[in-house]
Amino acid sequence: MYNILTTTTINKNISSRFWIGVLILVIANIGFSSKAVLIKLMYQYHIDTISVISLRMVFSLPFFIVIALYLAQKADNVRLSQKDWLTISGLGILSYYVSSMLDFLGLQYVSAGVERLILFTYPTMVVMLSAVFLKKKITPPQYFALLLTYIGVAIIFIGEVGLRLQKDFWRGAMYIFTCAFTYSLFVIGTGQMVQRIGSVKFSCYAMMAATVPCLIQSYAYNGVDIFHYPKEIYYLTVWLTIIATVIPIFLIVEGIRLVGASNSSIIGFSGPVATIILAYFLLGEHITALQLLGTGVVLLGIFLVTWKK
Repeated sequence: MYNILTTTTINKNISSRFWIGVLILVIANIGFSSKAVLIKLMYQYHIDTISVISLRMVFSLPFFIVIALYLAQKADNVRLSQKDWLTISGLGILSYYVSSMLDFLGLQYVSAGVERLILFTYPTMVVMLSAVFLKKKITPPQYFALLLTYIGVAIIFIGEVGLRLQKDFWRGAMYIFTCAFTYSLFVIGTGQMVQRIGSVKFSCYAMMAATVPCLIQSYAYNGVDIFHYPKEIYYLTVWLTIIATVIPIFLIVEGIRLVGASNSSIIGFSGPVATIILAYFLLGEHITALQLLGTGVVLLGIFLVTWKK
């Protein structure tokens, strides 16, 4: 009888941990997904892209410095070599500076919902780049999934612009696709590094490294004159920093610990859906049947690419 009760209690605890993990990941993905909507709202106040990125970096930096200092004091802290520092810095600049710049530029021309769905194709690029650089074979189901994903993207594009050529839309789409490509390079490059030093520590150092070229560019562009905008810009920046950047990074780590990497990838599908919903209510972006169809096809394709049997 005791064994039965003990087993039942363990199963309940495992189930509770799993569903807590699911909740954490959904919240994290909604937080991440609000980024595109917040940036679109900031653009309504006629702020330039460089200033948006600079504000995000400046407001985020204290959080990451404090967390990095805390982690450095822990007994299990991994000492980094000069090569490690250079690698982390390079990857951080690639992701948090170059990719962010491309993403923010693209958001000037495409809707928040389209931006999130294009970015969400990065796992397909990871598969293709892994085949080229890591010699990982692409399986027939993956080929089908890749084809399905980009058919979905094409449907979304038709739903967004029809068959008319809209120069600004295509410019924005190319920025976002390039962002997804650079981010996929970042994902491939971080693999073993993250496993060795931990994802939170890596994220802190990478973000700190990316702040340097960002502020250099801002200084060259406007002398880092980023504190003369309407107060609404700074309210949105605080939200962008805390709700859409800092908190989701750490929630994702905890969520993966509770539910596992494979399950977390599937739960990540809540992100694009959340962006579409938030954009509808906060930005007034329209949702058409064709866009919903394309969204469903893209999500199915990504699911098939990332699904682990």
